Amino acid sequence: MSNFQPLVICEDEELPTVSESEFSKLSEQIDLFGFNSDQTLESIVFHILKKPTSLAAHLQRIYFCYHHNLGENLFAALVDFLIVLEGKGAMLGCRMVKGAKSKLLPHQYAILNNALQSSGDEVKLLHGNLYSLFSRGLIGSTILVIKDEGIDQQEHDPLDIARDFIAYSQLDAAMDTLESAVLADVERQALQDDLLELYKATHSFERFEKMYDALSGQTRTIPAGWDELKGFFNEG
Repeated sequence: MSNFQPLVICEDEELPTVSESEFSKLSEQIDLFGFNSDQTLESIVFHILKKPTSLAAHLQRIYFCYHHNLGENLFAALVDFLIVLEGKGAMLGCRMVKGAKSKLLPHQYAILNNALQSSGDEVKLLHGNLYSLFSRGLIGSTILVIKDEGIDQQEHDPLDIARDFIAYSQLDAAMDTLESAVLADVERQALQDDLLELYKATHSFERFEKMYDALSGQTRTIPAGWDELKGFFNEG
């Protein structure tokens, strides 16, 4: 992780909120902070690597990714932005995350939204993806849900448990939970949707392949989403 000085920003109360429609309009102004329209995302990222505390460059990267529908890059840009903010500038961080919500996957938005409530030290441990510049790439594996023999297990919805894991960046645990739940209840589409989103976001091809084979042996018809993701991995 790169070392950088604390980002200098204005006070939160001086920053107005922004709607998603307003955010979208701002994202179209790709020369908003002095970048030429023909400059690529790589040049913006290079600028951030040289000067991690450049507020303008971080915002430009976020707007650029949003405008060009680069979901994974957008998530990485927001992760890096929150890490550099170090828990400060709460309204500015919220403004970016809320404004970009429509272009993020549900679990990505949950991770970022949870980070907005975290301290500076906790934000430093935020898990990103292969496009992240400052994330340490840590994925928690500590099990937070402990079986209580005195409580009926039916009270615990595996989908809710998995989403709790996701909110705390425990993506491996979330996939474990969803994989078991899908095999136990193949007909529940929400379980499959969340699991497929995780596979895609984390590029977990090997886990996807094993689960695909397991489902193939359990049901005659593989849901369309699985074949679509298989095509995505094959193209990559």
